[in-house]
Amino acid sequence: MKRETHITSYFSLPTDLAGEMRDWPEFVSGQDYSVDLRSSDSSETVSVRYVELGEECFVSVSRTGAGSLFDQVLGRVIYALAAHSDNLMVDRI
Repeated sequence: MKRETHITSYFSLPTDLAGEMRDWPEFVSGQDYSVDLRSSDSSETVSVRYVELGEECFVSVSRTGAGSLFDQVLGRVIYALAAHSDNLMVDRI
């Protein structure tokens, strides 16, 4: 099952999302806004990416498989981005 959420802001200060999750046991790889995670039973993978489409930019959080890792990652990403912005817009895709 695929799920995806886009988080839009003005990204005036960089946020090290990989650093936010580097100590998690599910962490596979990452740097800055890019993070790849896999659940311990390998049934769910989650990726976080900074995306620029013309003048539009957002952070995408997506998953394949089923499990609760997506919700945990999404919560951490929103919390971390909110530390550097007073305005986040979250869209469920």
